[in-house]
Amino acid sequence: MTASVSGTPTPPNTPSGHLLRPAESATCEPSGHDTARCTYTVAVAVTATDADASPGGLWHVAVLATADDGSSTLDPEAADFTVE
Repeated sequence: MTASVSGTPTPPNTPSGHLLRPAESATCEPSGHDTARCTYTVAVAVTATDADASPGGLWHVAVLATADDGSSTLDPEAADFTVE
């Protein structure tokens, strides 16, 4: 598969689709006509020390969406959140 991208350049440290393929999946359910609510359960326990050591600030969520036919698309900044 060959793809070309135009528009805003990808920021540094943005994952590519092949890096996200082995990532854990979220469970998604429809939550409106054109939206879905996806949840992800962390597979390991996060300690208070781990949480305190995590960098704060703006984080982006990258999403690799795969269709039933096997085709996929990557959105490197599908959503964002701020860690205070």
